[in-house]
Amino acid sequence: MKKLFQIVPPIFFWVSMIMVGILGILVVSINYRTMVNNYALAVEPTYQVNSRKTVAEDFNKKDAINCDCEKTFKKAYPILWSGKVMATFGGSEDIGVERYNKKSKYNKFYVDTQGKYSGELGGEVRVRGRLIGMTCAYANTIFGKCVGEVVADEITLLNK
Repeated sequence: MKKLFQIVPPIFFWVSMIMVGILGILVVSINYRTMVNNYALAVEPTYQVNSRKTVAEDFNKKDAINCDCEKTFKKAYPILWSGKVMATFGGSEDIGVERYNKKSKYNKFYVDTQGKYSGELGGEVRVRGRLIGMTCAYANTIFGKCVGEVVADEITLLNK
C-alpha cells in the first residue's frame, strides 16, 4: 500500500474508490428499479393442476361440436349466394360468409376464394361457385356448426 501511495496521492485514491462505489450503487439501483416498476412480471405466477387426464377428454366436453358430418359430395352443386363476410382466414384466401337468406338449409358457408376476394371483414359479397361438401373446420369457433364448403368461381363485392 505504501508503494501505491507513493505513486498515487492518497486523496486521489480515496476519491476514486468513492466514485467506483457510487457508480456501482447507481448501476444496481437502476437495474433494480426497472424490475420493480414492472409489477406484472414481478408477481410470482400461480399454477393450477389440470385435473383432466387427456387432451381428447378436454376436447370432448359438452360445449364442443362433435362433427361426423364432414364430407365431400360426389358431385359439386352450382350456387349463387349473397351475404356478409363474417370471417377471413389465411389472409383472405378463405372467407366465412353468412347468407342473407336465413331460412335456407345452408345459411353460413366457408368459401375457398382462390384469390378472387380482395375486400375486408364485414363486406357484402355475391359468390358464384360450387358447393363441394360439408366442413367442420371452424365449427367450434366462428360458425358454431358444420357448414357448406364452397369453391368460388366468381366473387362480386356488393355496394352497402
